[in-house]
Amino acid sequence: MRGSFWEMADTRKVGPVRVTLENLDLQIEAPAGVSLFTAIRKAGLPLNSECGGRGTCGQCKVRFLEGATPATAEDQALIASWDVENGWRLACQAYPTTDCRILIPQTSIYPRYRKMRVLAEAVGERPPPRTRRRGGAEGYGVAIDVGTTTVVCYLMDLREAQQIGVATFTNPQQAFGPDIIARITHAHRGRRELRELQRRLVVAIDRAVDRLCREKGIALESMRAITVAGNMTMLHLLRGIDPWPMGVAPYKPVFRESPPLAGADLGFRRFAHAHIDVLPGVDGHLGSDVVAGVVALGLPQRPEVTLFMDLGTNGEVVVCCDKTVAGTSCAAGPAFEGVHIRCGMPAFPGAIDRVSEKDGRLELRTIENETPQGVCGSGLVDAVALLLRRGLLLPSGRLQARSELGPRAPPDLRLRLGEEDDERQFLLYKDSDRGDVVLTQSDIREVQLAKAPIRAGIEILLKETNLTADDVENAFVAGAFGSSIRPESLLALGVLPESLRGRIHAAGNTAGLGARLALTYPRYAREVLKLARNMRYVELVLRDDFRELFAQHLAFPSPESMGG
Repeated sequence: MRGSFWEMADTRKVGPVRVTLENLDLQIEAPAGVSLFTAIRKAGLPLNSECGGRGTCGQCKVRFLEGATPATAEDQALIASWDVENGWRLACQAYPTTDCRILIPQTSIYPRYRKMRVLAEAVGERPPPRTRRRGGAEGYGVAIDVGTTTVVCYLMDLREAQQIGVATFTNPQQAFGPDIIARITHAHRGRRELRELQRRLVVAIDRAVDRLCREKGIALESMRAITVAGNMTMLHLLRGIDPWPMGVAPYKPVFRESPPLAGADLGFRRFAHAHIDVLPGVDGHLGSDVVAGVVALGLPQRPEVTLFMDLGTNGEVVVCCDKTVAGTSCAAGPAFEGVHIRCGMPAFPGAIDRVSEKDGRLELRTIENETPQGVCGSGLVDAVALLLRRGLLLPSGRLQARSELGPRAPPDLRLRLGEEDDERQFLLYKDSDRGDVVLTQSDIREVQLAKAPIRAGIEILLKETNLTADDVENAFVAGAFGSSIRPESLLALGVLPESLRGRIHAAGNTAGLGARLALTYPRYAREVLKLARNMRYVELVLRDDFRELFAQHLAFPSPESMGG
């Protein structure tokens, strides 16, 4: 809380205070009685906050270098005691009354302010053959992959079916929550909130495509068509339709297929005249991004049994066998995106994306080789896999104390084990100024909660198609996370069965590839529609065996049971 009545009264006597943001080389003003969170956001630098500044999520941490505000009960509950003593506070609970200097860690800054690593291409992708679209259509089009975290826009020459430009950016809706549940909840608060989510996305796409056209010297009026792929929540928000039915049982979308639209119908200013095709989804949370990806890889036509997975902020799994296709969506949670992880962050510069060891010593790799500031999904999975392999972590998910370690634990790793506020943790990187990058016991539990539903979903789909894991000949992991994570780490955590060792392939941005193919080739657009209508959808949360398998796969595999 802000303090006593007299403390608040004294605050009102003080004019705006100057707040220096040390690591950003900025200075802003914080009016009396306004939280630091609000002041920073009003200055155009949004902070991460899943709770909207109510002091319950702990994502808006900042460090006071001078002029620290008193620690609140929320600070004490959500920030380690050592960090509180060293000036760390929740920005939403801090009400500065004197000039101050603060440091904002990269993990607290909303993605719009930073450049995020965004995967635009599909792995092994080849340029499509030159051909005419729809009987020789002239002009240009845009294929768009709308993800919960990132958006990719591909500028295409319709006549030659050639990509001539690409724009990527973080989804601006992240300011209202990192995952689809947060967006669904915000959109359902009222028409204004729903409109706000739609408007932010449409404006961001409008501007990105406009920049692409200007860079390539393309007149805006020559933009003929736009094709969109995305998960069902993003498609609903793009169309301005409340996605609330997908947030409550039986988790059904308002629509699966969309009628043809004009840009003006969605609020596009620069491309009001363009024809828009929103690609169809299947059901629940299985959207057109997955359908387009499966079609792009040609999996339904392959003779062998294949498994398709997209491990983004939600988990989707599809099994293809002898022209039979079954799919499901797993409520895996956003841990693989670095969300709900104490030092987690998206794939920004400075994020630890690879964890390994050499000669018994920990080795870290960060995006763009910057100083470690947090850990993203691939680094998180690598770290947990390493702890398992070296015996610092039990298959149950319990992090060991130093006194419990066996001979497999090298001295460097052993010394990184510690405890803070009665919670065990593993030190990834020591930084007394910005704050240490650690992996906590709670983080490991989040990984278990993310991987268990995915593995359970795989087993249920195989059961539904009368198959076993041994029957699967190839597994394709799509998305940015799937392309950055090492297959051996997925196996070590039990996300995928051991029988798939050597048969796991990173597929890249298959949703983007599918959207481009559907934009430029009528045959692919028809295939997407046909597959969306015919794919068998399995709703996991309504099944008793899902609960059993979920509980069974919370544990990690024993390192002794792993091959390779």
